[in-house]
Amino acid sequence: MKNGAASSESFEVGGGELTIYPTQLRAVRQESGEEIDLSPREIAVLSVLSEHAGEAVHRDELHDRCWGIDYFPESRTLDQHIANLRKRIEVDPAHPTIIETVRGVGYRVQSS
Repeated sequence: MKNGAASSESFEVGGGELTIYPTQLRAVRQESGEEIDLSPREIAVLSVLSEHAGEAVHRDELHDRCWGIDYFPESRTLDQHIANLRKRIEVDPAHPTIIETVRGVGYRVQSS
């Protein structure tokens, strides 16, 4: 992972709700201390979103940065990964507060 947030030992998403530990492939929910195992792709998605915390990240940038520019995903690949990630990290995946959908653009996480 190339961004500064992921190269450190940890970074936060969701306004500090989750601390992500990229080298350990896990997240810790700050309020409860619950540990959540994450895949390298999930870490990559969270890393890109946290690099642009508070800003909408276009779907194309997420595809390029997390899958590579030579990968041509099906139209729903990113959406399925986000849905699965929300199931793992959101308290209520039906009403996400960590990864927000920005209609017509992509996704956003809160700034810390």
